[in-house]
Amino acid sequence: MSENSKQLTLKGLFWNAIDRFGNQAVVLIVGVFTARLLFQEDFAVISALAIFSVIATALIDSGLATSLVRSKSVTEIDYSTMFGFNLLFSLVVYFILYFSAPYIERFYGIENLALYARVLFLQIVVHALGIVQNVKILRSFQFQITARINLLSVVISGLAIIAIAVLGYGVWSLILQPVLQSLIRTILFWYWGGWIFDLKFRMESLKKHLEFSVLFMFSTMLSKIMSPLYNSVIGKNYSQTMTGAYYQANKWGETPNLLISSVIQGTTLSTLAPLHYDYPRFLNACRKTMSTLAFVLFPVSFCAIVVAEPAFVSVLGERYLSSVPFFQLLTFAGLFMSLADLNTNFLNIKGKSNYTLGLEIFKLSLAILLLFFTYDKGILIIVYGQIAVRMLFYAVITVLSGKVYGYHFFIQLKDILPSFIISLICGVIAYLPLYYGLEVNNWILFISQGFIFVVCYLAINHLIKNQIWMELIEVVKNKIAK
Repeated sequence: MSENSKQLTLKGLFWNAIDRFGNQAVVLIVGVFTARLLFQEDFAVISALAIFSVIATALIDSGLATSLVRSKSVTEIDYSTMFGFNLLFSLVVYFILYFSAPYIERFYGIENLALYARVLFLQIVVHALGIVQNVKILRSFQFQITARINLLSVVISGLAIIAIAVLGYGVWSLILQPVLQSLIRTILFWYWGGWIFDLKFRMESLKKHLEFSVLFMFSTMLSKIMSPLYNSVIGKNYSQTMTGAYYQANKWGETPNLLISSVIQGTTLSTLAPLHYDYPRFLNACRKTMSTLAFVLFPVSFCAIVVAEPAFVSVLGERYLSSVPFFQLLTFAGLFMSLADLNTNFLNIKGKSNYTLGLEIFKLSLAILLLFFTYDKGILIIVYGQIAVRMLFYAVITVLSGKVYGYHFFIQLKDILPSFIISLICGVIAYLPLYYGLEVNNWILFISQGFIFVVCYLAINHLIKNQIWMELIEVVKNKIAK
């Protein structure tokens, strides 16, 4: 990787980290407030609608935007064409969902679900209005602007929904949060994006980008549909209380994996795209990215699994204790999903969106097959099925990665195994206070277990002189020296 690429990657990682971790800190605080103010049944409402919202957003958001980001050159006509198409498409999707809302309510049997759906789905149109501005910022590597916009939007919308929940409007706080966040985000993108829409539209431009984007769009949609699919099936077959418990476990279980992988993946698309013509440099960059992901992802996830019980009781309250086993298993399952998603990102950069679409169809088919046999066996059995799907999917995608650009399963194992083993050892050590029934305040247990894990992980990496850890120390030293 050249010095310029390294600088761009480091800059991207830094601002993506500020963006994602800042966002997640706010989401965590807001989530704690809403969890304490609302009932588990309220979360079942948003869980039921998630699958429709995710599909619609993926259809509008992913394909053309990614095609523009990875293109060598983009004209103003390309931007205008994309804006016009996305806006028109989002309106069509919204009206389809608008008139489908009564049938959605009838299917789930949740009172007022049609009204909630029609308000929530407004997010789709609002979101479409800001996509072009986001693409222009990504192409110019102005990661700090994206971070600023995302943080402001999540803070303002978060404060608003806490106020709505405190005023006693219940589930409306959950419905309005994504709409308000998208609205604020879009307004800020228009303010800072520096792009003004004109009425130019060229069919040739649309066709050129659709060649890549259609396959990528559907593969992304299938990828994102997995989590809400399980929410939907559980919401249909189990009580609202159990659905709410699973929804909270799934939301918090995905958090460490999605947070860290999104920081790294948010950088790789723009920084690795210029290298995809250079096979050796691209492979080396992929290995470095995978090792970095594992170095951060595994300890955070294992630590979350270890501290889950005292953390849930301390932060959310004892009524969410039933979510803990689901949370621990889903966090573990998320490890394999994050590794697979990074491989998917690499394949998309190489232009193999046809491969990723086939993989997503395989994953979704496998999930549906297992759900068919497990949907009535209890939520815990369904979760074990999720783990099986994600492990098998990761194994399959590494085979394709090996064929396309030489990143075989055993090379990947070499890159991720050290962090996995060290995290597992630290997890066992940090779990000992809970295992031996140490009777202390849950807050003290939560903090002490986390502290033991972090100290243990950093100490072992320092002793074995882990390359990523040593490079991180050098970066910090250089920053201090300056």
